[in-house]
Amino acid sequence: MKNIIKLLTGLGCLLAVVSSCKSALDRDPLTEYAYDNYWNEPSQASAALSGAYFRLQSTLNTEFVLYGEARADILAVPREDNVTNIALLGNRLSPDLGITDWSNFYRVIGQANLIIKNVKEMRERGVYVNQTAEYNRVLGQALGLRAYCYLLMTKVWGNVPLITEPILNNGDINSFKTPRTDSLKVYNQVATDLLQARDLLPASYTDAKRTRATLTKGGIDAILTDYYMWRNNVDSALIFSKNILDNTAQYRLAALYDPNIDYLSRPQVDIDNTEYAKMFIDGFSPESIFEIEYSFEEGTTSGLLALFAGGSGVAQFVANANFASKFSSTDLRTLTNFRSSVQIFKQFPKGTFDRTTQNDKNVILYRLADIILLRAEAFVTKGDRNAAWNLLKRIRERTFGPVATATNPNQYNNAVTGPTGSDEMARFMALSRSAAIDVILEERQKELCFEGKRWFDLVRTRRAISVMGPINGLTNPENILFPINLNIIRLNPSIEQNNFYK
Repeated sequence: MKNIIKLLTGLGCLLAVVSSCKSALDRDPLTEYAYDNYWNEPSQASAALSGAYFRLQSTLNTEFVLYGEARADILAVPREDNVTNIALLGNRLSPDLGITDWSNFYRVIGQANLIIKNVKEMRERGVYVNQTAEYNRVLGQALGLRAYCYLLMTKVWGNVPLITEPILNNGDINSFKTPRTDSLKVYNQVATDLLQARDLLPASYTDAKRTRATLTKGGIDAILTDYYMWRNNVDSALIFSKNILDNTAQYRLAALYDPNIDYLSRPQVDIDNTEYAKMFIDGFSPESIFEIEYSFEEGTTSGLLALFAGGSGVAQFVANANFASKFSSTDLRTLTNFRSSVQIFKQFPKGTFDRTTQNDKNVILYRLADIILLRAEAFVTKGDRNAAWNLLKRIRERTFGPVATATNPNQYNNAVTGPTGSDEMARFMALSRSAAIDVILEERQKELCFEGKRWFDLVRTRRAISVMGPINGLTNPENILFPINLNIIRLNPSIEQNNFYK
């Protein structure tokens, strides 16, 4: 069980991290922190922002899977010694599991609150004279990080304490003795922060890596799309997703299908040379909208090796065999996702690699395919089946290629019976709205597997019980939320446990 982690007033207790040419973040080698002597120049606020991203690395290095995927239907546990993973997959959560502790999220939020308050005061003191772009960048990213954390927390726990003021004098969150806030109020704060951040942030930065690994206007549009789909406001989701799709100079689907290469007849390692595979192996793809950067040189690792590739032992998760069987024999994503029938290697090369120096794979939070499929789902909800099909078609043809023609004898996508052939299109058009959404969700399941999306998709579309009930006995809607860690409640008695776990 984790102890509640204190929200620090600055960066003094963070490890000194020297900036690296690989890193998208500028990190100063700070060794001590005095609040009274800080917040006097823009570089200090920029260093504080780097500290917020550093904390996000710690918060989601494996948790993005544990919260977003481990309770769903795509993973299995190959060994019986991991109590948390077994509890997640078996729907036997208890409030003494470490994963139920939200402290790390509040470390990010606490750092963001410090930045938001102090950069505004710095500007009032004239510190940001002739540096409006830098002020906007720091403030916009801090607002976006705070909003993202609160959105993810409400997905996991429902009502959470809404704290928007910094905690001074090395206090912790419990010094507020704040009870849980109604999620509607938290959602309002999320929307307010995101819309303000969107007005402040640029579309890109001169550093290509920074454009993917820190928040931009497109990153905020992605979070807003996610937020509005979660809130069942498809009209707004369509507005913000369109901003991303229209920005073709910034975002495009990474290439996978190549008419000149039959990857199915070649060694599996050849798939690693595709732009699609490199998106996960190397990071910073043109398809990426917002990802968390990790760097071996800076001593940060994402935990993906232990989750999936196994390191020197056995992986914590393998693919659920029923899910793995959903991929057709010509779906090139199988070569990217797996090294064997169920061994997950999506983020790693299929041949040999250095398990020490290459255990720093980035965590992709949002990419273009995710937004395209959310948009397709929104169009189905609105009754525009043609628009939905055209978006679904883009994802499938990236994998299978365009339908076969006289000049394109594509063996993966027959013009009639293929994944985007005339029969499949007619079938999709004739489906009920609910069944058409099921098709989109299955495509999301295949495309975004092992990226922390599936559980939230099931909850968002109210399919969690119908899908997971037969698998792990989930029957009670109150069981969908995670429990709140007992240590949190002990330290702050005003926190009330979620009903199912009382």
